[in-house]
Amino acid sequence: MKPAKTKFSDAPDGSIHQYDQILKYFNDQPADQTKPRGNRITFVTTGIIGFDGGQTTMLHLGTLLANAGYDVYYLSYVPQSQDEMIQNAEFNYPGYKGTCLPMGELESHRSDIWVATLWESVYVIKNKPGYKMYFVQDYEPYFYPYGDRYQMARRTYSLGLHMVSLGPWCAHMITMHCKVHSPIDVINFPVDVARYPFKERDMGPYQQKKQIKLAVYTKWSSPRRAPINIQIVLENCRQLLSAKGIDLKIQYFGTGRSKRFINGESLGKLTPPELNRLYQSADFGIAPSMTNFSLVPYEMMSTGLPLIDFKEGTGSYFLKDGTYFASHLDERDLAKTLANACANPDTISNQVQNGQAFLKTIGWDRTEKDMLAIIANLYANVDVVKS
Repeated sequence: MKPAKTKFSDAPDGSIHQYDQILKYFNDQPADQTKPRGNRITFVTTGIIGFDGGQTTMLHLGTLLANAGYDVYYLSYVPQSQDEMIQNAEFNYPGYKGTCLPMGELESHRSDIWVATLWESVYVIKNKPGYKMYFVQDYEPYFYPYGDRYQMARRTYSLGLHMVSLGPWCAHMITMHCKVHSPIDVINFPVDVARYPFKERDMGPYQQKKQIKLAVYTKWSSPRRAPINIQIVLENCRQLLSAKGIDLKIQYFGTGRSKRFINGESLGKLTPPELNRLYQSADFGIAPSMTNFSLVPYEMMSTGLPLIDFKEGTGSYFLKDGTYFASHLDERDLAKTLANACANPDTISNQVQNGQAFLKTIGWDRTEKDMLAIIANLYANVDVVKS
């Protein structure tokens, strides 16, 4: 007997060949740490990808270190031309500082401090000469189904690299789920308010709204942004509100425009000026974060857009009470939250004002102070030799 032919295929997760070019780095040998003597710091990354928030944060952090006198590099461990890296880096963070290096430099490049930026890059750098750090922007085992890559990602937190967690949630997850044999520091999760300026809005009309405009961030390529669940919840919420005579206008962004949502309009991937226009025209913003937080809710708050965050996510680790509306990720609670918010415009106004005050406490100046203190401590009692 032969099986019937089907149009379904196995998930591609089982192919080892996507790692062919870096297979030689995969082993369980822990990092051998050497305190830095020079001022060269190298972030090892998956090239530079346009619209990538994590890499934008990396570039911002690298620029701060460059401004502080360190010699900063961004070294790719995947094939990408140097010109393309530079172009995307400039797009993501105009005026960034540091030198982009292609994969061809991986063996010859020398650095005093190596910084992994994704679990794979931990294996790439951990046995190189120098001091190895791990800039942790998410709990990356959750990127995969429970299996080999889940285990390989989790293993990286136990390989002896000095970890720097962006915000408290990653550090919490690592210490709770992993055997940690090395330092783990936490730096402030920052917002760049200058790119998303505040604009006063009239809250009075919210009470009479017959149409509620939502700006909704999600990514089909990122399950941690709840791309399936958010569409289902919003569709059911739309129907509940429609029965009460309220039209829910949904505008999605963050996913390529070719993707077809079951409701609303897909605006695609937006530039900061386009995001500002969207935030200023919307009534509420939603950006699900099921694992580590996203910069997007902070961007929304920065412009004065009232924010809704889901209790099932990690917002409580990053947002201050009284700065946003908390809802469960289900249609009934979301519909109730929207209706109650619109019925109480003074509450919306207070939350927006509280949000502005809160954002002033989590700017990049605080993150810079956190990171520079960590790096400076590595050089304690060391005579630095500048490159």
